[in-house]
Amino acid sequence: MTDVAASKPRTGQSEEITFTLDGRPVPANKGELIIAAAERAGTYIPRFCYHPRMDPVGMCRMCLVDVEGPSGATLTPACFVEVTEGMVVDTTNDRVKKAQDGVLEFLLANHPLDCPVCDKGGECPLQDQTLAYGPGESRFVEEKRHFEKPIAISDLVLLDRERCIQCARCTRFAEEIAGEAQIDFAGRGDRVEVATFPTEPFESYFSGNTVQICPVGALTATPYSRRRTALRACSASTPSRSTTAGCATRAASATSRSTATRSTPGPGRASWPTRRWTLHRPPPRRW
Repeated sequence: MTDVAASKPRTGQSEEITFTLDGRPVPANKGELIIAAAERAGTYIPRFCYHPRMDPVGMCRMCLVDVEGPSGATLTPACFVEVTEGMVVDTTNDRVKKAQDGVLEFLLANHPLDCPVCDKGGECPLQDQTLAYGPGESRFVEEKRHFEKPIAISDLVLLDRERCIQCARCTRFAEEIAGEAQIDFAGRGDRVEVATFPTEPFESYFSGNTVQICPVGALTATPYSRRRTALRACSASTPSRSTTAGCATRAASATSRSTATRSTPGPGRASWPTRRWTLHRPPPRRW
């Protein structure tokens, strides 16, 4: 799911202020988050856990920027702090770069390098940001963490715990948007994982959107899992067939064998109009 920074402040206020971003004055709305104000000004700040339609949590720390304060500049999560009049923000200095390198290095310490067969391969924010902001090499030589994979948390959703980066997008979506808090984190330390209630599977009507909002392919749709990657699929925009509102969706087809439909965001409409992934298989060819 593509992130589109909200152009309105989170607090609903419209008073305009000015802050300094990378040495240049930038206008912003009072109460607007740094990450959204910077994106509107043309500066992209990398992120994993942030989504403009959900409450910020500042979990992944990929969006750390330098913000000058009374005690000097400090690294601050841009997705969690609102801009203020006269604030000075630096997104490109050496401290910020070192922080981004460190976050990505730790994420990749246990993340499997299975991009060619991952459902998210070719459209993965972790791939893109590792290339753009990563250190280029890792100092870890230890064995990666391993889990049984994938495990079914419902009839439609599979969980690959090795890929999960604990951004909490799926759990927050289930609680805040779908209103069905059927998944949450369990465990401690490096054994933290997305889990369901022991006696209840993840049977959300919005389960397809929960799969789509995952940035790294930890959640995959059962009908379409391991059948294609973005690099090997053709896609086209199409109206939704499951609603009467004409919501924008995108159909992806891999070698004419199957088609998956996903929601696409846009101005004036929600980012998750399609409630489930749908799979369509053409009849077998007769030779």
